[in-house]
Amino acid sequence: MSPWIKSLTLAGALPFMVGCALKLGWVSLPGVDADTWLWGYAVVIGAFMAGSHWGIALKSADLITLLASNAFALSVFAIALWLRTPLGLTLLVAIFAAQLLVDRRLLALALASTAYWRLRLQVTGIVCALLATYLLIAVSVP
Repeated sequence: MSPWIKSLTLAGALPFMVGCALKLGWVSLPGVDADTWLWGYAVVIGAFMAGSHWGIALKSADLITLLASNAFALSVFAIALWLRTPLGLTLLVAIFAAQLLVDRRLLALALASTAYWRLRLQVTGIVCALLATYLLIAVSVP
């Protein structure tokens, strides 16, 4: 796997870290609050991963991945619109974890490489940990 792919994938978790720093008040950005930042980026990443799964499903005709990609994209969108709450954050973590299960399925079907699977394990673990941290901050800091 290209070092660029690995670096860009891991760097994709950084905005979730920025969200935590915004929520704690450690940094500020003009015109955006922590929740808008986090939820906006979560929609981008959720849709990005769903699109990745969609592309693989189209090539492989894997109906489960095709349906899952649509369900995940629409779920992240709906949660970001109507459930920006601690429950919504918990569901977001569950969706990202479930997207990882789709990647595991793709590995089992030989539609994804072991290197890709390992990278997804790493970055999903980081993202879910950062979302859990954000959740803890959100319920602790007024």
